[in-house]
Amino acid sequence: MNRTFVWGHRGAGFKGIQNTISSFQNAIDMGVDGIKTEAQISKDREIFLTFQQNLKINGENIPVKELDSYKIKEFKLENGESIPTLPELFNKFKKYKIRYNFDIRAPEVGIRIIEITRDFDLIDKIEIAKTSIDPYPLPVIFSKIREFDKNVSLINSIFLKYSPIEEKHLELESMRKLKIHGINVNYNFANFELFKKVVDKGFKFYVWGVLFNRSMEKFLKMNYQGKVIDAMMSNFPERLVKLRNKIQNN
Repeated sequence: MNRTFVWGHRGAGFKGIQNTISSFQNAIDMGVDGIKTEAQISKDREIFLTFQQNLKINGENIPVKELDSYKIKEFKLENGESIPTLPELFNKFKKYKIRYNFDIRAPEVGIRIIEITRDFDLIDKIEIAKTSIDPYPLPVIFSKIREFDKNVSLINSIFLKYSPIEEKHLELESMRKLKIHGINVNYNFANFELFKKVVDKGFKFYVWGVLFNRSMEKFLKMNYQGKVIDAMMSNFPERLVKLRNKIQNN
């Protein structure tokens, strides 16, 4: 049996301060296969790893995209760390055999991620995903990225308001044209029939937001024609890794 890939959401999830170098390190120490985080672009085109689109500076909320890198680096998180950049992430964890998945909300962010990743020769180690809160059609996010790079792995996160998820919500025609590799679904909407449909269409199937043991076990045991769910993302990655290793140990 193949094994489900475990992504640590924002690093170690609910343990510590998310999207920090220490959280990413904790996740790796827990045994995750990859880091799932969000990416924002600064005014001077640096990539910062944070879900915050705005930073509160001197009492004013300022978009990250309107701030220069040095100003963002001055911003301190609750544990005193700075928001990490993509080069800092790659430099820190270059000795580990892990993958990276980045949520983006604009094509220019994905293109800049690719440029930096190429400099580190890690293009085969990354995935770029649209966020599940964006209702925009896939071409809006991914067309320019696919033109820029023909092979980078792209993931379609399904808009959260689609419940139940119907075939039209998968945007299969766009997925094929854009060579999108997989579909990412919130655990509340994921089920065996959707898993089967996605596999039959030739795409990878991801589940995100899994928190509790019962749900983790259900998805880890899900099997269709000898194939398990390709990947799961959790804010309790240590728990998920242990269950994955126990259930899928053959």
